[in-house]
Amino acid sequence: MKEPNPSSQKVTLPVTGPYTAKDQLKSDRASKFIGRGSSRSSTEQYRQAWGDRANSGTYASDDIVFISAEGNRAGALKPDFREIKIAMDAAARFITDNQANRQRPYNTGERQVADFLSQNGYREESDGFWIRG
Repeated sequence: MKEPNPSSQKVTLPVTGPYTAKDQLKSDRASKFIGRGSSRSSTEQYRQAWGDRANSGTYASDDIVFISAEGNRAGALKPDFREIKIAMDAAARFITDNQANRQRPYNTGERQVADFLSQNGYREESDGFWIRG
């Protein structure tokens, strides 16, 4: 996996459950964040932690964007495909859940994100790391 934009600053995610550690590893390599979630979701708490680097609407080809998506819960919000598309148009790279975590029954949003990336000219260069082409 390539290193993040050198200007990025690490964001400490709030501990929301047993999967925060894997999400922190993704966050540590990222320069931006895309995610929207309901008030009870980890995704929403991560968005808040990322501050003005979350859903920024401005991306560059050297950005590595950590995407978080809500799972199968009542009131879950769909992934922000419009924001992801903006980052894709800038040729940003993405970090998502790896295949093992995407396949857990709960992770419907993560599978939707992977499908969207695949259908729009991105490929998984390594497990959970997406590049254009």
